Amino acid sequence: MTIVPDKALRCLLINPEFRTESFWSFTAACELKGAKTISPPLGLLTVAAILPQQWEFRLADLNVRPLSKADWDWADLICTGGMLPQQPSLFEIIDQAVLEDKYIVVGGADPSSEPQLYSKAHTLIVGEGEEVIPIWLDSWREGKAHGVFRERAKPDVTTSPTPRFDLIELSAYLQINIQYSRGCPFNCEFCDIIELYGRRPRTKTSEQICKELDALLAIGYSGEIFIVDDNFIGNKVNLTRHLLPGLIEWNRKNRYPFYYTTEASLNLMDDESLMTQLREAEFRSVFFGIETPDADALRITQKKQNSHRPMLQRIHKLYDFGMVAYGGFILGLDGEKDGVDETMIELIEDACINVAMVGLLVALPNTQLTRRLLRERRLLSLSGDLIESEQEMFTSAEAGGVDKPQIDQTMAGLNFRTQRSRQRILEDLVNVVSTVYEPKRYFDRLLRLSKRLKTSSRHRPRLFEIKRDLVAFMRLTWAMTKDGETRYYYWRNLIAAMRMGPAGFSSILNLMGAYVHFKRQVHYSLTEVTRQMPVFAAADRRLAELDREVPSSELVILDNTCVQSGNSLIAVSSDI
Repeated sequence: MTIVPDKALRCLLINPEFRTESFWSFTAACELKGAKTISPPLGLLTVAAILPQQWEFRLADLNVRPLSKADWDWADLICTGGMLPQQPSLFEIIDQAVLEDKYIVVGGADPSSEPQLYSKAHTLIVGEGEEVIPIWLDSWREGKAHGVFRERAKPDVTTSPTPRFDLIELSAYLQINIQYSRGCPFNCEFCDIIELYGRRPRTKTSEQICKELDALLAIGYSGEIFIVDDNFIGNKVNLTRHLLPGLIEWNRKNRYPFYYTTEASLNLMDDESLMTQLREAEFRSVFFGIETPDADALRITQKKQNSHRPMLQRIHKLYDFGMVAYGGFILGLDGEKDGVDETMIELIEDACINVAMVGLLVALPNTQLTRRLLRERRLLSLSGDLIESEQEMFTSAEAGGVDKPQIDQTMAGLNFRTQRSRQRILEDLVNVVSTVYEPKRYFDRLLRLSKRLKTSSRHRPRLFEIKRDLVAFMRLTWAMTKDGETRYYYWRNLIAAMRMGPAGFSSILNLMGAYVHFKRQVHYSLTEVTRQMPVFAAADRRLAELDREVPSSELVILDNTCVQSGNSLIAVSSDI
């Protein structure tokens, strides 16, 4: 390698493409506002701020437009990375760089979780950039730029620089993301966040966050900011004593240019003083990992914090403080009972949750769930064969000739021997999603929400936001009015929302706009899932036949939980 890190290098940051219709892509909602995709790649913008600032940077977001040959030829090196759904696009970028001997550095969530899959890259960053990038640069200065570089400890995020928001094309994005903390104090079995970022939440300072908001204000942005923490309230002491007071004061001084969305655990609603601070700081919506209304399944998956108080009571309390609840739900959990689809629908309806992400459980690499399934000999490959080790998971993922499902990641899962029939779980998924996103149900839920939500706001939109929202309102009104399924419900809800004040009106309008996306995405995903049902049914029949072939003398009781029969398991109790 002839380039060295202390020279003025040209670095191309490539955000890989999300290939399929995704629940969180909000593609149709982006189109209404003239945006290309939902948000810029915060990780790459942070990497650009960590790398030597004498370098010249360009951002190529493949979700905005295809990679140009001019950008590729311009670059001395490529920095890329991403999440599991971006994996196919990421592999293509690596293959092209290796083929052309273009120096490529790869990092981020999926490469850190599954480094074995990224061995082709010249340099692999495993762990958080604030810790690992300086290690790599020091090694490069010593003439050893290639290889795998791993974090030795979790970094102190108070040293994290302000992301390079100046690199983004502002009009291409629906919202902007920032991050306050990393890690979560809970111990959910299926979650890889606690494996990647730890169970001790590490927080930035209030001053850091205010500097990031200053940077966004400087590029002309106003509107929604999503604080993409693993659990925003993971460190409530720092949050309530430092960040929220600082954010409230920053908002006041800068005349309220932003409003906020975040992710948190349901115990948020157990603290009224915290909710009062969030309302004063201009928070309008919160995403919760609700997972399931089945208390036994919650206990088995180690998410007991969701069952300490009634979910419905908690969510209704959030509405009293003017914030909208978004919910994530999972089907396929151990301990789950038949009929969970109907109780899930009932909860979504009664709680007036319009953004309901309903998906199949997937055993991710490096999680407690995957390790347990391996011990119980229940983990399956993409082709349906038994997996004996995590290394086989990576081999299976790399295997050629396997038809990987190219659908929304919420609809791809069940890569293990489920306690209930996988066919039945898929049928439950289809029932829940098709029911809650049926037009009348969706808009009726939204109408009930408009009557319950007690909003107030001092947000003052800038010219950028006003122009975008006016265009979106006209496009949405036209799209809803020409659609016979939504025309009546749209105008009915629009009139109701006009009585709510600016914040409430904006929240209801945005949720009606989201339906344009959900209608398209749900149809696409359910069509694909329905197509897969015969495959799952045939696989379940084959596994059942194998179970019957094993003599009873080979049955062994494991932890009073299940019966092992050769290479398969039959659940007999959910008492784990």
